[in-house]
Amino acid sequence: MARLMDSFAKETVKYGNMESAGQGSSAQAVESYPRSAAMETKRVVTEELKDALQFRDERVSIINAEPSSRLFVFWFVVSCYFPVITACLGPVANTISIACVVEKWRSVRNNSVVTNPGSSDTDVLMNQMKTVFDPPGVFAVNILSLILGFTSNIILMLHFSKKLTYLKSQLLNITGWTLAGGILLVDVIVCSLNEMPSQYSKTIGFWFACISSGLYLVCTIILTVHFIGYKLQKYPPTFNLLPNERSIMAFTVLLSIWLIWGAGMFSALLHITYGNALYFCTVSLLTVGLGDILPKSVGAKIMVLIFSLSGVVLMGLIVFMTRSIIQKSSGPIFFFHRVESGRSKAWKHYMDGSKISSEREAFDLMKCIRRTASRKQHLFSLSMTITIFMGFWLLGALVFKFAENWSYFNCIYFCFLCLLTIGYGDFAPKTGAGRAFFVLWALGAVPLMGAILSTVGDLLFDISTSLDIKIGESLNNKVKSIVFNGRQRALSFMVNTGEIVEESDASGGDLDDTPIIAQSDELRDNSDGASNENENENESGEVSPPASPQASLSTLSKTPSSAGILPLEYVSSAGDDLEDSEMCNLRNLQELLKAVKKLHRLCLADKDYTLSFSDWSYIHQLHMRNISDVQEYTSGPEFWISPDTPLKFPLNEPHFAFMMLFKNIEELVGNLAEDEQLYKVLTKRRFLGEHRKTL
Repeated sequence: MARLMDSFAKETVKYGNMESAGQGSSAQAVESYPRSAAMETKRVVTEELKDALQFRDERVSIINAEPSSRLFVFWFVVSCYFPVITACLGPVANTISIACVVEKWRSVRNNSVVTNPGSSDTDVLMNQMKTVFDPPGVFAVNILSLILGFTSNIILMLHFSKKLTYLKSQLLNITGWTLAGGILLVDVIVCSLNEMPSQYSKTIGFWFACISSGLYLVCTIILTVHFIGYKLQKYPPTFNLLPNERSIMAFTVLLSIWLIWGAGMFSALLHITYGNALYFCTVSLLTVGLGDILPKSVGAKIMVLIFSLSGVVLMGLIVFMTRSIIQKSSGPIFFFHRVESGRSKAWKHYMDGSKISSEREAFDLMKCIRRTASRKQHLFSLSMTITIFMGFWLLGALVFKFAENWSYFNCIYFCFLCLLTIGYGDFAPKTGAGRAFFVLWALGAVPLMGAILSTVGDLLFDISTSLDIKIGESLNNKVKSIVFNGRQRALSFMVNTGEIVEESDASGGDLDDTPIIAQSDELRDNSDGASNENENENESGEVSPPASPQASLSTLSKTPSSAGILPLEYVSSAGDDLEDSEMCNLRNLQELLKAVKKLHRLCLADKDYTLSFSDWSYIHQLHMRNISDVQEYTSGPEFWISPDTPLKFPLNEPHFAFMMLFKNIEELVGNLAEDEQLYKVLTKRRFLGEHRKTL
């Protein structure tokens, strides 16, 4: 079979279409980014294929690695998701760093304090601990670290909004967060060794300082790895982000501001320290509700309602955006990597001498590669979900075991309830270390688990639908679908299994009532005889490309209209050829419109519909019948596993076929307009020639 696209090998990768990392020198750096030999020979999809892809192709084209290699996945993750992780960790680190500045780092037990009989264990513990002022040097280092951390976060925001170039922002961010985390870590170590006698206890402020220094250094490491990738010329100097991935930083900053405001407000309303108020805001915002700190005044209860309602809405937006990034952004690209890996191996075997007997065999091999990639994608998503869940669950429980001195089983029980936002309140962290870790753990675990569980729900739904279809195929699709899912589901099954039979146009039925798409044999039966003459099959069963109906027209179209009056005999024969060509084009246009209408209906009915080999063959014949230069195409069974095959992409196949045939319609209509204009010129010249002959 000849190739389906007419410009797969013509275009090259253009970095001018990429999103620039900033202004001035950064934009020039993107345009002058050096490309390896692999990047120079990389195929770029046509506009029709771009419109049907399930991912943004420019995100893949900037990665300087073969899509079939594992390094492609690594550098794609670094270029896309390392900046997103930094955008989430930076504001959280700034929020926690305020608590380590406001809070005292040391406390001493005061047993002379008398508590009320009805006080809870938490109130008793908080009342018996008396904070001690820190040395002046500790406070000064905390302030300096806070300023550096906030400045670095502002610089990152400017780069995300494309107000600052990549090189400047990376230099400032890496330097700022390294200094902020480094001096705070040194401060924590020195204070714990020299300023913590045995009678002192570490408060929640001290543990917040430990967490802040760790988050700052993690941001430094992530940005450094991204910068190393740029220096290794794996991608241009830019964050490979979509608009929604850039906007997620704005929402995380807004969430951090909300937590800072809430912690300061509830610290005054509930008469607790700022660090404990931040813990209370986290418990309320994530709907865990442990009940160890309660609002008792009317004013505090009113503000809890306002704070929690607005905070839950904001958290819901972040969860939705996180789920969108996980499911819609990374999934199709990882699927493309797996398909390309299998296709490249099959192509290598073919080039080494492993022959393919027919186009159908190559097509079925590519479909098998796609099914295998889809199955691996589902298994990978499921395994990653289980791994992340177990990591947050078991490792978090291990930290709470040492922080709260609970049994490991009770820690597992507590973490599981918090991950599902149940929160009975029978277990709640009371120590400074436990509460400080809970703030970080809950802010990371609960939203991420919400996004993961939603993604798993979609995955299980897809698996159940696929299993439902397989069961329906072994039974009776129509009866089973009507019994369990109603008429709409029955129609969906018929679309997926290709059981739609086209009504004959000769029956007098309305074309609008025709089913969405039929198999190619039925469609070919309805095509006109002149078109069928060009659809001969060779002995191997492969469909040979039909002759172009514009072959006789191409010579006439190149004749300039200002060449003077043509001989009468030539004008007469040219006019007859134009009439025949126009009728052929009109018949082709009618068949194209019928196919496009069916494909359009299919796009609306089922975006995941996969075209069969017969469908692809018929669509390709329509496409080949209406192009003027057949010499560009080579036929052969290897096309389906070649680098030019469209099946290596996660593709909306009906939409791609629709756009491809629609392009043929545009060209055919243009040819008809040119033919009509040329026919008028020739008719006028014929009349003048006959008039001159009579004279």
